Amino acid sequence: MTTENATILASTTGPIGWITFNDPGKHNAISMAMAQAVPDIIRAFEQDTAIRVIVVRGAGEKAFAAGSNISSFDSVRGNAEQNHHYHHINESAYNAVYYCAKPTIAMIHGYCIGGGLDFATSCDIRLCSDSAVFAIPAVRLGLGYGYEGQIRLNRIVGPSRGRDIFFTGRHYSAQEALTMGLVHEIIPAAHLADRVTEYGNRVAQNAPMTLAAIKRVFIELEHDESRRDMAAAQALIDACFKSDDYREGRAAFAQKRQPQFKGE
Repeated sequence: MTTENATILASTTGPIGWITFNDPGKHNAISMAMAQAVPDIIRAFEQDTAIRVIVVRGAGEKAFAAGSNISSFDSVRGNAEQNHHYHHINESAYNAVYYCAKPTIAMIHGYCIGGGLDFATSCDIRLCSDSAVFAIPAVRLGLGYGYEGQIRLNRIVGPSRGRDIFFTGRHYSAQEALTMGLVHEIIPAAHLADRVTEYGNRVAQNAPMTLAAIKRVFIELEHDESRRDMAAAQALIDACFKSDDYREGRAAFAQKRQPQFKGE
């Protein structure tokens, strides 16, 4: 598929769908137009049975995404009323990634700041280069930071680390991010794309219905207990046992071969 917005691109390589923030001259700062395009791209990838995993990345060599486009704040985020609309657009984009039924991977190099980190923490897996830099600089801008982003980050690093990240607004290195559990791996920059592709292809070899069921359970467990829909998660689990993929998985195990899953 293609998008009409040249600052965000959608492409595919085999079973991997790629979402690329494509404004390297501005360190891929997230504009409202870029954010608005994300839900449609995610929906298209979810509906494409050939796509098994989705990677979010930034174009160029300097940034995954260096936050939101601050230069536009006077016109799109000048007061609380405007900010509610701005927040709705961006939160819809983060949620599209977070609630995506397929596994998502953030491929992080260079700056991963503010809204960029919101996208990264909305992904299931975060792989970064040794050049990656992380920060939430809201306290240095005087803006009110959406609480959903705090929740997502705190779930990953814990509230103690979260306070440090938000209160100081400082930059964190890739090694610090790994130590606190913010990222899963650090890869030399020259090998990041290859490693992400390798990881994505490995995930893509697995049973799609099982992956979807597992992800739904993770999402439900992150909700407050009163909001959990475990019946919906159980329905996805039960569907796996009725699938051709379950039969294929057992046959492949018995025959000592690689299973060929079709997601049905």
